[in-house]
Amino acid sequence: MSATRAAGAAGAPSAGDAGRAAMAPPSVLWLNNALQVLSNAAWYSAAPFIPLYLAAQGASVAVVGTIVGVSGVAPLLVSIHAGALVDERGPIVVAKASVILFAAAGAILTVLHRLWAVAVAYALMGIGNIGFAIAPQAIVAAASTDATRVRNYGYYALWNSAGAVVGPVIGGLAAGHFGYTAAFAPVWLLMLPAFGVTASLRGVPAAARARVSLATAHTVIGAIVRQRGVGAILFLSSMMVCAQTLQQSFYPLYLHKVGLPDTLIGLVVAAVSLSSMLVRTLLAWGVAWLGYARLLLGATALAAIALGITPLLHQFWTLVVASGLLGASLGFTQPLTMSLLAECVAAEFWGIAFGVRQSVQRVSAIASPVVFGLVSVARGLESAFLAGALTLLGAVLIMARAAGYARRPAAGPPGQPPA
Repeated sequence: MSATRAAGAAGAPSAGDAGRAAMAPPSVLWLNNALQVLSNAAWYSAAPFIPLYLAAQGASVAVVGTIVGVSGVAPLLVSIHAGALVDERGPIVVAKASVILFAAAGAILTVLHRLWAVAVAYALMGIGNIGFAIAPQAIVAAASTDATRVRNYGYYALWNSAGAVVGPVIGGLAAGHFGYTAAFAPVWLLMLPAFGVTASLRGVPAAARARVSLATAHTVIGAIVRQRGVGAILFLSSMMVCAQTLQQSFYPLYLHKVGLPDTLIGLVVAAVSLSSMLVRTLLAWGVAWLGYARLLLGATALAAIALGITPLLHQFWTLVVASGLLGASLGFTQPLTMSLLAECVAAEFWGIAFGVRQSVQRVSAIASPVVFGLVSVARGLESAFLAGALTLLGAVLIMARAAGYARRPAAGPPGQPPA
């Protein structure tokens, strides 16, 4: 999308846009962003250290990759219907359920010290993460106009990154001083204020048209995916999750291998989110300057470079730089694909559309750690990062051939709900 076309896409809102924005009090977006800080801090206080905890329990690299991957099966199975539940009952119900799941997972990780318990808790956190993704993304879409959508998704993603900056620092300090199980306690502790935030959400706007029921949500998936641009958005989301999952699953193991202590591991992981947080303040400017397509292509290539150079680095500060490059890439691609998806799909299908996006991402989250784990067993841990870099470079070449996919699609719903 050219700079001129980007500016046109951010033109005057329609009457429907203005009505939805008027329905949403200013506190909705602020509370929504606060929920992202708390939920992401809870996730990242534990997730980077689960592979290390499993390794300390005697699990091999292949077992670590398998547990991380298989623990994503349950979230994959519920993501579509979680989106339909957002459309049918509203996002607040889904957000509250996610708080309960996170609290239960944190308690299991803190109290039970078995490999099966880690797998169960990780699955619960994954399901909760589905709700924490779909519900808030739908809130941002509903509370935005065409003119403010990209900006609002940028701020949403910024606060998402803020939680991911705080989380691994808290987890690293706790693990370094008190052991890995202490790093899991913040998961349930942070859910106490999170439940208060979800209880305070009021006036969340909803689509005015008829919605698909929970039982028939699967019948409109094909119509949604066939909308112009949706397939490319889902493909890019899948590829970027490969990079993110590789970083989450094997980055801590690599940092431990080169001799960094747990506290510094937490700081290096936090650098990914800190970089994402910083670049997200430039999101609207980047779209206006480069357009959606060029910005997405450049960000994906940047992730490939970051993963490719990681095996060559062994010092703390150089690894921080590589983490920053990966974070910058994720900082642009994630909110851009959210905003584009909201533009491509009619409002009454936003929950299901974000659920489809989560499903595609979960497939990558399940498959990529297993595949990269097998690669690391066969060729060494460093080879997993090289494989990830080659995967993203291939995605860049595919995207370059379809560079026009990010143009704003024609208005209209992806299909009517079944009678």
